[in-house]
Amino acid sequence: MIEALVLCASFCGMECFTALFHRWIMHGLLWRIHRTHHVRTGRGPFELNDVFVAFFTLCAVGLIVIGLPDGFTVWIGAGIAMYGTAYFIMHDVVIHRRFARPPAPTHPYLRAVYRAHMAHHKHVDNDAGEAYGLFWVPLRYWTRQ
Repeated sequence: MIEALVLCASFCGMECFTALFHRWIMHGLLWRIHRTHHVRTGRGPFELNDVFVAFFTLCAVGLIVIGLPDGFTVWIGAGIAMYGTAYFIMHDVVIHRRFARPPAPTHPYLRAVYRAHMAHHKHVDNDAGEAYGLFWVPLRYWTRQ
């Protein structure tokens, strides 16, 4: 039971962490890397910004390996990995359609996530923007704009 709680807390905690990391690190100190996501060059499916995916994947795998066979960090790493998988599907497949071409989202929640992320992408500089998280969507994006 405690393992499931740690897994869920890790998944939910990653949404909070990523929003803060995105706002203050990716749009701050590491803007030169993240900028490749905001200003697309059209040079293939990958961008320099993907180093963040590699870094967090290594963190998740590292926590899992350190905790094997039944340590506490296995569940933290698994929660981070689950979040990363969900983030990839939502961000890279559903929203940006980088690796697949699914139809445009029609579910109200998916449309709200899409609107929030597109509002975030209106900002092509590392200025104060909006909607730095992904899965938690402020109410203003749920209404038709």
